[in-house]
Amino acid sequence: MRRSLIAFGAVLLSAYTASAADVPRMEAYLGYNYVRFNPDLSFFPSFNANGGGGQFVYNFNNWIGGVAEIGAVTAGSVGRFGIDSAVLDFVAGPRFTYHNESRFQPFGHVLLGGAYSTASIPVTAAVITGGIIVPPGSVFTARLHASNNGFAMLAGGGLDIKLSEHIAVRPIEVDYYLTRLPNLLTGDTTNRNNFRYSAGVSFLFGAQ
Repeated sequence: MRRSLIAFGAVLLSAYTASAADVPRMEAYLGYNYVRFNPDLSFFPSFNANGGGGQFVYNFNNWIGGVAEIGAVTAGSVGRFGIDSAVLDFVAGPRFTYHNESRFQPFGHVLLGGAYSTASIPVTAAVITGGIIVPPGSVFTARLHASNNGFAMLAGGGLDIKLSEHIAVRPIEVDYYLTRLPNLLTGDTTNRNNFRYSAGVSFLFGAQ
């Protein structure tokens, strides 16, 4: 009986060790980002933006890790004025992952940080009077640029599917994407409630 208990304990210990070894110490993620922005302006419609980003994850244990992310998305010719827009986020925070014996590893996170946005609009002007170098009636086209910084938050989660010891695919990550940026026209700062979808590949390093 004693030998059976010892053997059973050894099996449990080896199973725990194997499970722990399957948890990577570090992860590097590269993926595609889609964002649905809601500008909260009556004359400026909601719009779609596309881009990508990367994340670095350090797993402190089987459940909790720290995440740092940089991502950027762009959209061209938005609204009636043909505005080009780009938003860069740089956020960090905790991630909670359910590491288990299967290939499916769901996770959730809350990431806080900042956002940097730029916008430009084309402007066309005609020269009414001119000289030899610039004759009357010449048309010039330029772009007006503006940019600002503000607060950003991502709250959501997704699913990683392990293909091997060092590679996992992420078919879905869905986030509530809050940005708090000054309005380029009025200067007022308001919350913008946006949606983000991401998918890509994770590279796994080390083991717990």
